[in-house]
Amino acid sequence: MLNYYWIDNYGEKIEYIPENPIREGYKFEGWYKESDCINKWDFETDALPQAQVDDQGQEIYQETKLYAKWIKA
Repeated sequence: MLNYYWIDNYGEKIEYIPENPIREGYKFEGWYKESDCINKWDFETDALPQAQVDDQGQEIYQETKLYAKWIKA
């Protein structure tokens, strides 16, 4: 199951912290910055990247993905 949340506050912290997901047979270990689950996202200190604009001054869409880390129970 995939869940998406749209957040437009570039350069700021993520204020909405999603509920911990549930996966049968696994324990949720937190949200991570990459699919290999090496660097944990810290909702208290980590911020989204700053907004960027193209040559015409139009804001460039940027995607930030967080990955759930699972440990087999």
